Amino acid sequence: MGALAAAALVVGATACGTGDSVYDLAPPARPGQPAGTVLVTGSSSFTETVTRIQDAIAKAGGTVSQVVDHAADAKAAGVTIPANTVVIGGSPAAQLPLLRGDQSAGAVLPERYLIRQGANGVATVTYDGADYVAAVAGVGAAPATRALASEIATVAAMGAGVRTPPMAAPLVGVTPTGFLLTTAGTSSVGSTVAQLRDNVGTPSTVVATIDLAAGSENPGPALRATTEVLVSTPEAEAPLIAAAPSFGLEMPMRFVVWDDAKGVTQIGYPDVKLLAARHGLPVADPNVVRLANDAARLAALAAGSAA
Repeated sequence: MGALAAAALVVGATACGTGDSVYDLAPPARPGQPAGTVLVTGSSSFTETVTRIQDAIAKAGGTVSQVVDHAADAKAAGVTIPANTVVIGGSPAAQLPLLRGDQSAGAVLPERYLIRQGANGVATVTYDGADYVAAVAGVGAAPATRALASEIATVAAMGAGVRTPPMAAPLVGVTPTGFLLTTAGTSSVGSTVAQLRDNVGTPSTVVATIDLAAGSENPGPALRATTEVLVSTPEAEAPLIAAAPSFGLEMPMRFVVWDDAKGVTQIGYPDVKLLAARHGLPVADPNVVRLANDAARLAALAAGSAA
């Protein structure tokens, strides 16, 4: 059996009409560095690195959309994990080329930078490489990803205090097939987003709503309505992050709602099982199943198709 075949296992799992999905059940080749990510060992403390990443996003012309302290959320849920924070943000210049190629790219944008506390007190920064973002977004490589690749390397280097980040881990086992699960809505983007938000109940919370089309008309063409909603469920997320700290990169869950070329509202969200498998977590873990079921339920309610 070849290396790639040994790294992948087909699991009969059908969701939203996408057919069988391929779940890479092998653990990351390098501990803490899943396929397609860049892992940078910084030169500063955890707290300093979190601040520096935010400053670097701003200096690159971007906006920090959200900072999620997974350790604090886990503590509130009764789980103790080492310092683990994800900073989410970026600039329109880096995002719009991909979003104009496919609005569903909003499921992996803005870029996420995961800062973790190292055993020696020095922080690490993990983020998705531009090739991974392009692959799962269904958008070709350069020139669509050129601005993104440049920006994320600059932000990571400034945030971590290094001259040049290392190369991303290979995309072994990564498949864009079935990454994004979608369902068509019956209302406008605005109404669908409102419906999604309204149906997020305790213990889950909406942590951010991001208008990805804002400002896209200058320079144009303007992007059709595209909004991302971030939903956190610490009770389910914390045990998974405790088992695989790099999974903090994927949380909170993201939903992207957009007006497609035919004027139909679409609701998309990543297959949580694919996300879990990328970080070496078993797809049958009860918390993975819970997150997957919650995501499907919220999408159906937002679409107006729930029974």
